[in-house]
Amino acid sequence: MAETLVPGAVAAGLADRMALAIGRLPREADRAELVQLLGLLESRAANLALAGVPRRFSALSLPERERFLCGWATSRLPLKRKAFQALKRLAAFLYYTGTEASGAGTWASIGYPGPLGPPPARPKPIRPLAVTSDTSLDCDVVVIGSGAGGGVVAGRLAAAGKSVVVLEKGGYLNEADFTHREAESLERLYDARGMLTTHDLGMLILQGSCLGGGTVVNYTTSFRTPEPVREEWARGHRLPHFASREHSDALDAVARRINANTDHSAPSGRDRVLVRGLERLGWHHGPLPRDVRGCPQDDECGYCGMGCRRAAKQSTLVTYLQDAFDRGARIVVHCDVRRVAIERGRAVGAEAIVSDAGADARRPVSLAVRAKAVVVACGAIHSPALLRRSGISLPALGRNLALHPSTGVLALMDEEIQPWTGTIQARYSDQFADLDSGYGFKFETVPMHPSLAAMGFPWESGAEHRALMARLARVAFVGILLRDRDGGRVTLDRGGDAVVRYRLSRYDLGHLRRGIAAAAQLLEAAGAREIWTPQARYVGYRPGAGAHARWLERVDAAGLGPNQLLVVTFHQMASCRMGASAKTSVVNAENHVWGVPGLYVADASVFPSASGVNPMLTVMGIAHRAAGIIAAEL
Repeated sequence: MAETLVPGAVAAGLADRMALAIGRLPREADRAELVQLLGLLESRAANLALAGVPRRFSALSLPERERFLCGWATSRLPLKRKAFQALKRLAAFLYYTGTEASGAGTWASIGYPGPLGPPPARPKPIRPLAVTSDTSLDCDVVVIGSGAGGGVVAGRLAAAGKSVVVLEKGGYLNEADFTHREAESLERLYDARGMLTTHDLGMLILQGSCLGGGTVVNYTTSFRTPEPVREEWARGHRLPHFASREHSDALDAVARRINANTDHSAPSGRDRVLVRGLERLGWHHGPLPRDVRGCPQDDECGYCGMGCRRAAKQSTLVTYLQDAFDRGARIVVHCDVRRVAIERGRAVGAEAIVSDAGADARRPVSLAVRAKAVVVACGAIHSPALLRRSGISLPALGRNLALHPSTGVLALMDEEIQPWTGTIQARYSDQFADLDSGYGFKFETVPMHPSLAAMGFPWESGAEHRALMARLARVAFVGILLRDRDGGRVTLDRGGDAVVRYRLSRYDLGHLRRGIAAAAQLLEAAGAREIWTPQARYVGYRPGAGAHARWLERVDAAGLGPNQLLVVTFHQMASCRMGASAKTSVVNAENHVWGVPGLYVADASVFPSASGVNPMLTVMGIAHRAAGIIAAEL
């Protein structure tokens, strides 16, 4: 399988690395499914039934294996497409993110330099509490999660003189640990080692899992909650504070603390292509506000999704969590909270398992925290899972999940773009942000390192995929960030872990398709020589009379459904949404979980609906207000 998907796999030891990665998948069900799939491929009977080939996969010639996989990649059967993408993404990701030693020089073959030097030597100013045996702690407030929500709550409550304990599932890494090697960075900084997906593999889910959460790995974009969205939440969901000065003041306060500004938005090569196309079409564009201080906006800035080595990014790690620690907060990392402790109907603490992910990993130990208030801030996937494990059974719990589904259109340019370099995000367009009742899409760019390209570039043979990867330095990318109206849901598997179920509705898919058409227009106007989509099969065109319309017909024929098009979510929201009734929401206007005194939620899961913009500043504003409410009630 490895040598079919990626030429050079044998020399790179790719098969062994694939087997190791499968064995380390976080969910047992996913591991079992892939092992079963590999077994089926070696069954003559199964291959006869599934592909009309009565031979084992390993007995086929290379051209036969490629035809076999192409058939699965473009099959009408969703399970075949899922199987193909599981193996293709895994193989391509591991091959192109290997180090120079393990990857046999693959970076050089695609013109990618890898990390721009070693990380700096920096001390670690936060000292997490070491939990080496079964332990109990007491505090005023236990905060579960340390990202945009949990970090702000912890910092504010510690400043108010409260005894605070922060529990973080990931580890503590700072500038000295940011190696900027993709495979290593995804493993140490992202949830599920960067391999989290919806249950059908139809969408990749990228979210931080480290001290500071998503604020450590996000792209620094710091949009305020849009005024139309504030009005929608205030009126449609009966939450008047969103339209009031109270929310504005909270946004102002957090924006000041993280230094949100538009003075550090020098365009990268990706942004210059975006702006050139937008200007030639007469479409809107503007500078992105960013939470940075002294950002050099140089080549290394494009690596900031793997941690900012300069500490220019004002994540909660260097702001609110540092504030909390300096005021006496206790912080525990590698801490997996399994349930909120509820006694006589009231939240009284948290129960967790603490492990050490390092080389000297110890036996996991238990941690029990007793608290007067419990703040859940695990994000829109893990917060509803934790509440459900804890016995909360509100009708809206885990439902209405919004994901801002994101895809894009790619183009080969005359000039070298080096899409992995430059300011991580600098420009955006709201030309199509309101297609219908506030729903539409934004144009933004994101750094494209080999992992994203390898998983997104179409595969019709190993050689053709490799040829596309060799073009990477000249590839431009226009990202489409969709404000989705119709949500998914979070459920639990048999082990009590989160399962994300999400399918784009016809309404949202229509907006996404319009985004693909408009992004191609933009790239044509910017001077693209060739344009294609991240679909399972290669669907591209060279600009010319009528070419765009004919291409769109082929895009439709190739399909935009699960595993026909690469779709990624960077923003997860609304699965514990705030509202005016326990029948339709999970928390009230004060962030209280309905019916459980002492239990609060303060993260993006409380959004009443998708925000339509990168959500960090809105989360922080909500958490700022929630912290004030909690402090007053204790």
